[in-house]
Formats: sequence, structure tokens, C-alpha cells
Amino acid sequence: MSDLEIFSKAAPGTGSPSKERGDCPFSQRIFLELEELGLPYTATYIQEGADKPHWFMEKNPSGLMPVLRDRETWIQDSDKIAQYLDDHYAENTLRTQVEFKNVGSKIFPIFTKWLQCKDPNSACRDEFVDELVGFDRHLQNHGPYIAGKRPTDSDFALAPKLRHARVALAHFMDFQFPRELGALQNYMNRMESRESFEKTNYPNDMIIQGWRAKFNLPEKIANAS
Repeated sequence: MSDLEIFSKAAPGTGSPSKERGDCPFSQRIFLELEELGLPYTATYIQEGADKPHWFMEKNPSGLMPVLRDRETWIQDSDKIAQYLDDHYAENTLRTQVEFKNVGSKIFPIFTKWLQCKDPNSACRDEFVDELVGFDRHLQNHGPYIAGKRPTDSDFALAPKLRHARVALAHFMDFQFPRELGALQNYMNRMESRESFEKTNYPNDMIIQGWRAKFNLPEKIANAS
């Protein structure tokens, strides 16, 4: 019988440990995969910052999350956790075919780079749109999911990041994902309507507050002087 516990970011102001989920896309990936694999687990949320509990830091000195505890084994890093779950618990693998493993992987780094520079007209805008266009084209040719007819690990990694980008860029930059990218729009709708996604979700306001705190952003970058 499994004894799986996931530690991830707590909702702001709810303490450590908390039972209220925070807005971490890397953690949501793991929750999605646990739900999709039908594995029972406990979720414990830890407040970000310097005051993480001593017992948590003893087991996880980096303080980074998400972290998986499987009995006495602790595993940090979402990629390593996903690999561990697939190796040890998956009856039907979620592993992505090698040729599709990195599809869409540049979208989130470019999004964070654009947001951090606090310039709506940065060259990052064009880079970001180019990545969305390339991903839309991939879905047209290989979709509806990254590796074909069923979602895999890469989808569960990317979908929460796409949501963060969509919500944060709309709020801070007045940027909307291009409507003409129909395959991308359908992909996000398909992923976000899955029962696992709805169960592991968190409010848009939490995403906005999280990025504002992370990069010390104004209320609206587009209107900032």
C-alpha cells in the first residue's frame, strides 16, 4: 500500500504546514499525474520564504518544492518525481515519447523572462508569440495532445504553465493568446476541463498575486510609467 505525501507551496498567509493549495505550476503537474494515475496521496502545503519548518528543511535542505515523500524516501524536483512515479507506481505509463519530450518547453521560460523585464513591447513578446505559433502547428500535425491521442507527462507539465502565462500576461501586459491559434485554444480548453485539472486548480487572483510578489510587479505593467 502506498504512503505518498506531496509537499508544495501553500496559499499565502495560511502558515506551515497548511491544507490550502498555493499557485505552483510545477507542483500542479505532480498532483495532476497522481490524480491521473489514481494514486492515493496526502497533500501538505508549506509557506514560501525563510520560515519553513525545521523538520521540513532537515529532510529537504534546499527548501524547494514540490517534494515527494514515499515512506522514508524524499524526492525533490518535479521531473524526478514524475519519473519516480512512472517507474514505481504507473500501471499505464504517462511517459512522453522521446521525439515529443521537449515540445513546448521554451514557452514558460520566455514568459517569465518577458514578465520579469516589465516591458510590454520587449522583444520577448515576439519570441513568446513565435513559440505559441510553433506549438499550435505541432498540435495541428500531431495532436490533439503533445504526443498524439492521449495526454502524457509533457501535457501535465505544460498545461499549468500555459495557464499561468495566459492569466498573468492578460493581467499585467493586456496580452491575449491569439484567437487564431485554434489548436492551442482547444488544447488548453481540453486540458483545463479534465477532472484532474479542476480538482488541483487554484484561483486566477492567486496566480496574479504570486507573480506580482515574485518579480515585484506593479498592478499593471502596461500602464506603468
